[in-house]
Amino acid sequence: MLPERSLIVQQVDVWKAYDGVQALQGLNLEVFRGETFGLVGPNGAGKTTTMKIIVGLLRMDKGRVNVGKFDIEKNPYEYKRLIGYVPEMVSLPDYLTTGEFLTYVGKIRNVPVDVIEERKNFFLRIFDLEERRDSLILSLSRGMKQKTAMAAGLIHDPDLLILDEPFYGIDPAGQRKLKDLFNKRLLDNKSIFMATHMLDTAERMCDRVAIIHNGRKIASGDMKDLHNLSKTGEDSTLEEVFLKLTQEAEVAS
Repeated sequence: MLPERSLIVQQVDVWKAYDGVQALQGLNLEVFRGETFGLVGPNGAGKTTTMKIIVGLLRMDKGRVNVGKFDIEKNPYEYKRLIGYVPEMVSLPDYLTTGEFLTYVGKIRNVPVDVIEERKNFFLRIFDLEERRDSLILSLSRGMKQKTAMAAGLIHDPDLLILDEPFYGIDPAGQRKLKDLFNKRLLDNKSIFMATHMLDTAERMCDRVAIIHNGRKIASGDMKDLHNLSKTGEDSTLEEVFLKLTQEAEVAS
């Protein structure tokens, strides 16, 4: 008998409106420890809103979100130790060098100084940023800034890494290194929660996927589950499953 998996994220009946327009309508999600979980949906489906609620950048109108053992509204600070976050559009301090920025993030995350140096050197190496250690962030390319933000999100070794469109601006070689890094983290029972519109990426990298439409979950599971739910063949891609289920949801609405 397989051991029961423990949750790192539980989102229950979450609602959020902007100016009277519902962005999330009773959204339920579960992310387990030791998995890569993908959130996919059309533009405006509520992916970024979901991420921002979990990391504390937005307040939900109704519902409950737990991260680890913490209710994020009752414990708005404690749970943040467990998460790292990389938004779709990164905004980094241009006046710091790459190395200075990672040291700064490590310090505000209460990482011991010697551990900061060790992890900083590791991420600079693995993300091919060693030669840009002393370069101002202002001078970095979009892809380099994205990798710097990824290193900052990981430097405190979070239980949960939350990524909004994580591969935007990162070349295929960099994506491969990220995938290898993520796989090693999963072996340590860490979790990756990513939102993306790149369906081939989600299919390749995620253990389970949730498809949302108009702020509601219309399907979730691994590819076998999604094939069964969509009544598509076992050889169908996530893109084919996605199009069928979202079209059906559009008709039903």
